[in-house]
Amino acid sequence: MTTPKLSLVTGTVNRPIPFANLVRSIVEHTTVDWELVVSDASDVPVVCEAPRVRLLPEKPRLGCVKGYNRAFRAAKGEWVIFLNDDAEVTAGYDTAAIRFMEAHPQIGLGCLHYSEDGGEFKANDAWGVPYANFGILKRELGDKVGWFDEALIMYGNDNSLTFRVLLADKGVAQIPESRILHHSTKDAMREGNQRYRAQDTRILQESYMPARSYWLATYRKYWIPGQPVTWPHGRAPGKQRIRIPVS
Repeated sequence: MTTPKLSLVTGTVNRPIPFANLVRSIVEHTTVDWELVVSDASDVPVVCEAPRVRLLPEKPRLGCVKGYNRAFRAAKGEWVIFLNDDAEVTAGYDTAAIRFMEAHPQIGLGCLHYSEDGGEFKANDAWGVPYANFGILKRELGDKVGWFDEALIMYGNDNSLTFRVLLADKGVAQIPESRILHHSTKDAMREGNQRYRAQDTRILQESYMPARSYWLATYRKYWIPGQPVTWPHGRAPGKQRIRIPVS
């Protein structure tokens, strides 16, 4: 197998229809050489005949962070985009994301814009920096920083990757032209994950807030003028002005 330009990575648990929609959208809209690496913790294993899809059975379930990290480490592409199993990609998402990253080598993590259940396309921020609900980075960089922080179960995994990239002296920026649809499936799996929210938030803050002055300085150093206003923790920003970040 030749090395693909792009590895798409996701995990799935008992969502056969949303997952099938994700695969369909990838097949329809991805124009670069690609693979999809899936950590599958479903009770009934996923069956997918698409030749570019690699399924990694996850028995017993590893949990969100460890499951994704296992898939990340199995990826072979130069670039890696991580997605949810209830998302869909849109036309041009792949070329826009890679084109932006190649044009801005100082940026380590690109935050794709996404629409939540038909809403506005956006990117989020927390603690003064953007984070990627759906993101792109070089596989080499992901391996270097260790991908998601495995002290976490689920919540804050995307924030941890932002902090790790900034601590590696690489920037984080939005890619508005690369768009993802997120359908935000409300099921037992999503409800069950809520029990980890407070614990993961505490671990995230204890691990990364002591170095906040450093990663904020890195974000300011590589900030790209003209970026859209982010949504603080997913909340609509209103009529905020775009401004250079300050500490």
